[in-house]
Amino acid sequence: MHPVVVITAASGGLGVSTLAAVTATVLARDSSPTLVDGAFGAGGLDATVAAEHVEGLRWGDLAEHEGTVDAARLREALPRGAVPTLAVRGPRPTPATVRDVVTGLAGLGPVVVDLPCSGRVPPVWAELADVVVVLVGLRPRWLRDGEAWAAALGERRESALLVTRGPRRAQRVSERAADHLGVPLLDHLADDAGVLRDEARGRGPRPKGPVGEVARTLAAALPTSTGPLVEHVLGLAS
Repeated sequence: MHPVVVITAASGGLGVSTLAAVTATVLARDSSPTLVDGAFGAGGLDATVAAEHVEGLRWGDLAEHEGTVDAARLREALPRGAVPTLAVRGPRPTPATVRDVVTGLAGLGPVVVDLPCSGRVPPVWAELADVVVVLVGLRPRWLRDGEAWAAALGERRESALLVTRGPRRAQRVSERAADHLGVPLLDHLADDAGVLRDEARGRGPRPKGPVGEVARTLAAALPTSTGPLVEHVLGLAS
């Protein structure tokens, strides 16, 4: 099995979907990743990767599926941005369907899950995730959100990694924030106006600039199969 990486945030607007999409794009150079939408009831991830008009299966098409999936056929049937993307649209799948689908896709390659801010990791994603990457902003209000999120982690704290978000100059306080939250630091994601320009032009996220740097740090650190991912990531990122 390949790793399932859930990327989320303690506050809204920190760039979770962009980081997830770019991480999957970087992973595609050496493996067969799938980008998966984990926020049921929200806007589709296919819009983020500029594939909302591309034909293919969405979560709603799988809502009534039961049992083992033919992951290779499913992956071929997904719309593609830079990588195959399973986005939200239509009826909400059951937790059992989510488990079957994600487990099947993880047999083919890494699965990167975009889970926008929800205050916690829903049980099905907590069960499936080998590592949870959480973005926490370095403004006072965002740090308070980070405190609440870290407190809700419980046993998942051992498989969580922190990415701080803010101006590049704020990177110097990232380690202090990580110590305060009790979550190991992976990297700092500096603000980048280029991301907003790409979005305004209808262009999907690209592996360049600060988001590309963080995505490469995470992608290079992940092993090819599941295991003690946090220790492996921290060993390579340090």
